[in-house]
Amino acid sequence: MTPKEILLEQFNVCFDENGWFVALKNALRNLTAEQATWKPENLENSIRGILAHLNFYNERYLRRFKGEAVPASTLDNSETFSTRENRKTFAGADEASEANWQTEVAKFDAIMSEWRSAIHSADEEKLAQMVSAENQSPWWEVISNINTHNAHHGGQIVVIRKLQGSWDALKGVS
Repeated sequence: MTPKEILLEQFNVCFDENGWFVALKNALRNLTAEQATWKPENLENSIRGILAHLNFYNERYLRRFKGEAVPASTLDNSETFSTRENRKTFAGADEASEANWQTEVAKFDAIMSEWRSAIHSADEEKLAQMVSAENQSPWWEVISNINTHNAHHGGQIVVIRKLQGSWDALKGVS
């Protein structure tokens, strides 16, 4: 298997093909805006906040990978979990609305589908290229870490769904 094939396999099981754990797209399936906004007292982030965080970082790295200029963010990491601060989609809108939630889920699907295409189209030279002068990591390493980051937060989403009673164990995890 080539490094690119490994990255694509990793990407697929983290995004939409359950393997040893539930893929993110499947963890989000059939979730209402109300369920996505809910969080227990002992957790800092809701599923909605986690998805906003993932969309923020996945989109920024995708744009960099495609060679687009990405302005420096003024947000610290904790602020990326807030849909109001980092997602223009929700600015001034009712965060709990079903339409806004579905828009954020669709954005996630679009970003991740574009990532898959970008990885598939990349040659080995691109994957070995350093991200930037500030980030000397090769793209293959960053993409691997993005996959791991997505899997981590997918697990959090499943745990939150279990706590709220909205997880169907037949979907991959009992």
